[in-house]
Amino acid sequence: MPSHADRVRRDYKDADPREGPPAAEPREAMRRPLSDLERYAGWLAKDHVSVVVRADVQALGAAVEGGHETLLLLLTLDKNIGRLPSGDLRKMLRKALGEIRAVLETSHIDG
Repeated sequence: MPSHADRVRRDYKDADPREGPPAAEPREAMRRPLSDLERYAGWLAKDHVSVVVRADVQALGAAVEGGHETLLLLLTLDKNIGRLPSGDLRKMLRKALGEIRAVLETSHIDG
């Protein structure tokens, strides 16, 4: 039996047929990028900035799991990632953080 979203998509002529099914629960959708972020942070060195970024990532993970506000944590983490030396790891951290932001923005708009 097709879902409500599929029926609506099929009934409206201006609906984009490439549009996929509705996004999963925000916590579920955030699981992979948050896991990536935690993994990449684990690869950082032991210098002060790396330790701070790892602590920021842990705080963000705890806030997401607890359903708490994440805006300040995201801003702080973004700033501290910017303090890391440029390179592939910093790019990977920024990409995962961007995916988390996208999920959070979508969930706030939907909710």
